[in-house]
Amino acid sequence: MTETDHVADASVPSGTGDLDDAIVSVEREFGALFVQLRNRMRLQAQELHPQVQPFGYLMLSALLRSGPMHAGALAEALSADKSLVSRQASQLEQLGLLRREQDPADRRATYFTITDEARGRLDRIIGNNRRELRAGLTGWNVEDVRVFARLLHRMNEF
Repeated sequence: MTETDHVADASVPSGTGDLDDAIVSVEREFGALFVQLRNRMRLQAQELHPQVQPFGYLMLSALLRSGPMHAGALAEALSADKSLVSRQASQLEQLGLLRREQDPADRRATYFTITDEARGRLDRIIGNNRRELRAGLTGWNVEDVRVFARLLHRMNEF
């Protein structure tokens, strides 16, 4: 029996085998995970800069992953309103974490890019996250970690 089997056995009511009971267990675990992620996001935003809001942290993380983006594209990538992105961008720009640059392809348009300061801070935070995740998964066998990654990917495809 793998670690994944033990976790599944612990969270699904025994003896029912009922899909509805399993779905209730998934909902319960997602709720707990959401609270943990929200708290972690708030702490990471504060670590980045005491005045950065969690959404600002998400914006900078998206720009780190994807590179420079126009406001509309960033709003779409984060499923957010463009006005929220614009307000957060102004704050991040004042803090020296984000720059607006003119788009060379369309001189009327600008795009957002992160500053070297933001990149350094995000790299440090991401490195810490990766170490914590590694420490938490050290007791799992490698195949269970791969299965977990595949299942998370399937959930993100919804």
